[in-house]
Amino acid sequence: MNQAFVLPRRRRNLRPYLDLTAMIDTVFNLLIFFAVASTLVGSRAGIKMELPAAKTTQPVPERIVLALMPGQQPQVNGMEVPLAQLGTALDEAAGGNLQTQIVVMADKRVDYGALVGALDQARTAGYYRIALAAAPEKQAESQGR
Repeated sequence: MNQAFVLPRRRRNLRPYLDLTAMIDTVFNLLIFFAVASTLVGSRAGIKMELPAAKTTQPVPERIVLALMPGQQPQVNGMEVPLAQLGTALDEAAGGNLQTQIVVMADKRVDYGALVGALDQARTAGYYRIALAAAPEKQAESQGR
């Protein structure tokens, strides 16, 4: 019987190690992205508009904003679009979800025909959850209504 001489294996004392550098870099990049994105979202809210007042106003959490100003193109979430392409712009903003709430913010001075035209384009595109925005009664009084 031939027995070979076998050396015992050495056990390494390896401690578990988790490198957090990549995760910290990713979190830092996300922080910068959201800081820049929130700045851009806030800049779109600068449309000066006088909304009609109503007592029954309530906030809508998730929505697409369709803004109408007199003598200007309609705006979908702050981006101007021609009236003929309003349905396509709504599809892009909603990601094709026809159940998305659309809030129409029309200035007091907007022509009734322009409002009806925009509503017609939205309904032709298949969007039926449409609400008209109004300023709360108190806010309208403070603007010197």
